[in-house]
Amino acid sequence: MSNTLTNVKDIKVAQRALMPFMSNLLPVTAFSTDFSPMPADKLDTVRVPLVGAPSTSSDFTGDYAANADSTVTVVPVTLNRHKYKTVHVTARESAESSLNALEALVEAAAQQLAQDVLVDIFGCITLANFGAPGITALAATAFDYKKVLSLRDACGIAKMPPNPRSLILDSGYYTNMLADDVVAKSFNLNLNAPAVTEGMVKRIAGFNLHETTLIPSDHAEKLVGFAAHSSAVAVAMRYLQPVADYQQAGAVTDPTTGMTFGYLRFTDSRANKIFVTLECLYGFAPAKTDALKRIVKP
Repeated sequence: MSNTLTNVKDIKVAQRALMPFMSNLLPVTAFSTDFSPMPADKLDTVRVPLVGAPSTSSDFTGDYAANADSTVTVVPVTLNRHKYKTVHVTARESAESSLNALEALVEAAAQQLAQDVLVDIFGCITLANFGAPGITALAATAFDYKKVLSLRDACGIAKMPPNPRSLILDSGYYTNMLADDVVAKSFNLNLNAPAVTEGMVKRIAGFNLHETTLIPSDHAEKLVGFAAHSSAVAVAMRYLQPVADYQQAGAVTDPTTGMTFGYLRFTDSRANKIFVTLECLYGFAPAKTDALKRIVKP
């Protein structure tokens, strides 16, 4: 499926930016999300449905229409976050490189924008919001498959629905887990498997697995990862409709996830420079406090 590039003529530049934006924001798919290229203003509210366990079925009493009502839990999320990244090239650089320099700069800007958004969202995973860690504090060298099973047990004790669950790990903890004998033997029969060639494991012990270097562990929370059901956090993202006139302006959206950033292109004729701004309008809110188990370092 092609990407959605709304009113953006710089398709090649925008297309190149979308992939790093999506890949760096991928861990946020562990949560309940409502992403869309629909225009919105800052401080608008989006009602994000929480993904959870289905309601029980009913005994048939002669009427299929009975007990047809469903309860959908939603969390109001205010679009109170607005981050942007601007890059530029001179007219000479643009002419000599056929926009290659601009493409590379925009790609790097998209990656940085996504990383900054993800760090901001991870900032809500605190002791105050989600309680004590799921397992005892430990160093990266002590994190192995048995610790993953301990997290799984903690999720079960908390009555966390088994699907969808995700495990997000700091890179050091993820790497040490790969060296665990159980994990290593699970993929050593195929040396061309992604787990061997790329260090990628997509699923483990019932969790969707994500590696990240962006968990803010250098503060009092000492967070290095977490196991979560999607109902733990609600995240919303929309397109901020510009009010000024730009040479190019539009929403760039992945049709599968709905991840969206705004694309603005404008020129400063006095400085003879071409500018491109990527921006993200979003918000998030902790939802179910028993749907996430933190992992912390000593």
